[in-house]
Amino acid sequence: MFAISEMMERIKGSERSQSISSAPKGAILLNRGEPDFSTPAHIQEAACRAMENNFTHYGSSRGDEELREAICLSLYRDFGVERKPDEVLVTAGGIAAIHTIVATYLNPGDEALVMDPGYSAYAECIRLFGGKPVFVPLTETFHVDFDALKKRITERSKFIFIANPSNPTGVVLTEEEIRGLAKVAEENELILIVDEVYHKLVYEGVKHFSVCQVEEIKDRSILLNSFSKTYAMTGWRVGYLVTGSEMIRDLELFHKTILICVNTVAQKACAAALKGPQDCVQQMILQYDKRRKVVDRALRGMPGVDVNPCEGTFYFFPRFAHKKTSREMMQILVAKGVMVRSGTEFGERGQSRIRISFTTSMELLEEGLARMKKALRELE
Repeated sequence: MFAISEMMERIKGSERSQSISSAPKGAILLNRGEPDFSTPAHIQEAACRAMENNFTHYGSSRGDEELREAICLSLYRDFGVERKPDEVLVTAGGIAAIHTIVATYLNPGDEALVMDPGYSAYAECIRLFGGKPVFVPLTETFHVDFDALKKRITERSKFIFIANPSNPTGVVLTEEEIRGLAKVAEENELILIVDEVYHKLVYEGVKHFSVCQVEEIKDRSILLNSFSKTYAMTGWRVGYLVTGSEMIRDLELFHKTILICVNTVAQKACAAALKGPQDCVQQMILQYDKRRKVVDRALRGMPGVDVNPCEGTFYFFPRFAHKKTSREMMQILVAKGVMVRSGTEFGERGQSRIRISFTTSMELLEEGLARMKKALRELE
């Protein structure tokens, strides 16, 4: 058959690309990175109305005006930040947003600073476009190690990529950390990209501080977000970027060459999500929080397991003391009917860890945790 391109050669061996995609019969899925809830009814109804009104033709490559205005309203509502629609680019989900940023500004050989552990798509995308991901180890509690970060900055450094709240660690960064990252970016002429896809999913009074609130670096910071997690809209594939208008023009150029425009019906649904009632979000968060407490309690009762609190997202990232690699532990649990993600998919510092998602029913969640506990006991 045909040889794949050099670009694809750069990523075909990544752990992310080789992650298990098919589940054995009867396996409980604690590996999924998406809500198990249905998209709220009023959002679905908005999509139906858009189709009935024949909103089915090409749209703006920058994004539907109503949606960009709604995003600006949501930034003001959530963070007290004023932005204009020309400072927003609507993308085909968060992954397309990551690719758009990297393709627009990264040259072959350039470096991008990526947290370890951190969301694996950042490093994979950087490699895809010929860049070099430079991994910055987080502290033992998964917060930013600024000394480690500064030591890894070189003349080829272009970006800092970080997620807040964090996939896979469940940590929410403090205002001091976000402002510290902004200062490092400004002093070293870097672009700071903060992935805030999980910004609504925080628990027990934890406050999310957005990079958009650091006004002095609005022209060298990029807020990356999507509708997938907050509104249970993973299949709708809509995300967005917020930054200075000049950068938006740059980013739009690449995005429209691969897409023309984002699905127009889905954009109307997303506008309804932001402008409509938000109680659906709170109801989902309430259910996540109940599950979070169940998982936390169960993990603390398992042999040889150490766990950090989950402050945000719907993930735990526990460490196990058994003499197994993360991939070996993942395979052991799969054989016992529990699907999880290997910790090393998210970086070297994910070794001896797994990622557990609580995006499944309480009944299945409790059964999956029971299977996990039994499997770990058998390894003792």
